[in-house]
Order: sequence, then structure tokens, then C-alpha cells
Amino acid sequence: MSRWATVRDVLADVAVEMHARRTRTALMIAAVAMSTGTLLSAVGISTVAARQVDADMAASTLDLISVVAASGVQASDDDPLFPADASARVAAVDLVDAAGQRLDPGDVTTVAVTRAERGRPVAGVSVAGLTSGYLDAVRAPHRAAWMLDGDDRIALLGVDAAQALDVPATLDPTGFTIRVNGEPFQVAGFLDDGPDATLSDVVAIPYRVAVGMAGSDVTAAMTVRTAPGAGTVVADVVRLAVRPDAPHDLASSQVVDVSALRTGVSTQLDRLAAWVGALLLALTVLLIGNAMVVSVMSRTSEIGLRRAIGASRSRVAAMFWTEGALSGAVGGVTGSALAAVAVVVVAAVNGWTASLSPVWVLLGPTVGLAAGVVSSLYPALRAAAVEPAQAVRAD
Repeated sequence: MSRWATVRDVLADVAVEMHARRTRTALMIAAVAMSTGTLLSAVGISTVAARQVDADMAASTLDLISVVAASGVQASDDDPLFPADASARVAAVDLVDAAGQRLDPGDVTTVAVTRAERGRPVAGVSVAGLTSGYLDAVRAPHRAAWMLDGDDRIALLGVDAAQALDVPATLDPTGFTIRVNGEPFQVAGFLDDGPDATLSDVVAIPYRVAVGMAGSDVTAAMTVRTAPGAGTVVADVVRLAVRPDAPHDLASSQVVDVSALRTGVSTQLDRLAAWVGALLLALTVLLIGNAMVVSVMSRTSEIGLRRAIGASRSRVAAMFWTEGALSGAVGGVTGSALAAVAVVVVAAVNGWTASLSPVWVLLGPTVGLAAGVVSSLYPALRAAAVEPAQAVRAD
């Protein structure tokens, strides 16, 4: 008998067997489809998520600028680092969305925050002098932010700061007073964290008041938010906008450099997906192998009869290998389709851009085929080892 005739006969026998045991075949295909589909969808979703995180981080890197004093620069009341209209000057620059200063007087002097006149200083609370533009720049706007541009003794409290000071976060904070270095400050509202700044432990006071506490604004920093992608361009001109008389007194830079973090996020998500998929695939191989061992045991008489009428060991083994390979390949194709649908659905729900490499989709049938062949290895060898006499006694 020719080789092609042998292959044809094996395929015919496998087709008859798979049709006769449709439920078992369907379960095997479903197992492979679920495992390969989970593997591919996990990789696809992690890739899409990593690209989204990468894009968000890149956008943050490119549209947020920090302006601080250059090394060795001093400032005084007569010659402040930031002029009174510094925020307005920068906000007038093309492609700038918002700009404002922040100064933490606690960096250069002792600042004590208490609830009562002779109360004990509260730990875990920081005082920051802010301008209204700063809250806009870090995307944490507040309806009372305009009060930060004056000299009145008012304060906006972060959530944790309010809790530490025993000030209830109500819609109308009228009547609540805190003290900073013994001076009373009227609570005017409560701050929410912005996407680019954590303000939960902050007691925000007017910027000019904080400058008075610190003695100068040399430790202040201006945060500038630009149109997406314009950070690099604006960083080159913002110093001149703030101090046209002495731009060299300032240093400007992008607030964060997250290129290493972006790479790390992508790598970790890929590793997570690979491990999850590998574990599921290994479990599927074991399940299919167990199902096929049971099949060998139930077909012992049939195998013995085939051996008795002349079927070789390799021919018997080939039947089980072929069955496992076909089940795996069909399951892999189904798994690829499921993965593609899962990636599109997850991306649509989260507002991401769906992306699944064609290579990974085409890899599904290959992975399924490999899983089917590996899982049928032991059952095939066991079936090939059946002797006709043993089969008769087993029957």
C-alpha cells in the first residue's frame, strides 16, 4: 500500500471515530479553543493596554513643563524669581493651556499647622502656596481657586489634610478655621487630586502669602501645561516669557521622563500574558491527554482487533496522533477567532485602539496543533503497545 493511501485510510478512520464520539471531540476542541483563545487574547489585550499606557505616559511627558530657578540663582523681595504677572505671561504663549506657581515654605522654614490657637501641630500635612493657574495646570480646578491669587488668609484643604485637621468636608465650610504658624486661615473649600498632582495631604494657601513665609520665591516652581505634544517646543521659550530680562536665571524641563517606566510596563504586561496563557495551555494538554487515555482504554478491543488483522504499531499510533492534531488545529482556529473578538470588545469598552498582530492570529492554529500532538503522544504510545491477546482478555 502506498504512503498516500495509508494517510488516506488513517484520516478516514479518524473521521469515523471523531464523528462517532462527537461529544468527546467537541469537548476536546472547546478545551483547545479556550486555552489558545485565552493565550492570544491575553497577549492582544496586554499589547493594546501597554500601547495605551505608553501613549498616555508619552502625552504626559510631552505636555507638562516645570520651570525652576537655575543653579546658584538667588531671589529677594526686590528681585523675585517669578514676576507678579508670570502666569499671565506664560499663559499668553501659543500652545500653552495653563500655567501657575507652587511654593512649599516647609522646604526652607518651619511651618506648623494646627486646628486651634494653642493646638498641637498636625503631622502628615504639608502647606503649599499655589496660584489658581497651578490647579488648572495639574487639572485640579476649584471654584474658589481665584482666592489663591490674593493676600487673604484662606485655605483649601486636601481630603487627607481635612481629616487630619478634623475639618468635615462639607459643601459650605464657612466657620471652619485652621492656623498656620499661629495665624488664622479661613477654610474656603476642599481639593481633589488632579491627574498630574497629589493634593490630598496639602493645605493650599495663597501663593504670595507662602512667599512671605519662605522669605523669597527661589524655591518656587512653575508648572506649565501645553497642547498635546507641544512641551518640547514651549520648553525652549517659556523662560524668556517669564523673565525676558534674565532668562538664564530659570531652568525649564519636562516634568517627567517615563521612557524606562513605559518600557517596563509593556514588558511586565507581556510577561503576565505569556505566563497566564502558558499555564492554561499546559492544563489543556493534560486534559486532552487524559481524555485520549480514556479513549484508548475504551477502545482496547478495537485496537487489539486491528493489530490481529495486521495493523502495525505505527499505524495505530498514527490514528491517535492524527486525532489529537486535528482536534488541536480546529480548536486553534476557533481560539484565534475568539481572541480577535475579545480584543476588539475589550478595546471598544475601554475606548482603546484595537490591535492584534496577524502573526498572533495565524499562530493560533499552530499552537493548537502542537498542543494536540503533544497531548496525544502518551495515549498513542500506549495504544501502540496493546497486544491482541491482552485485548481479548480485557474484553
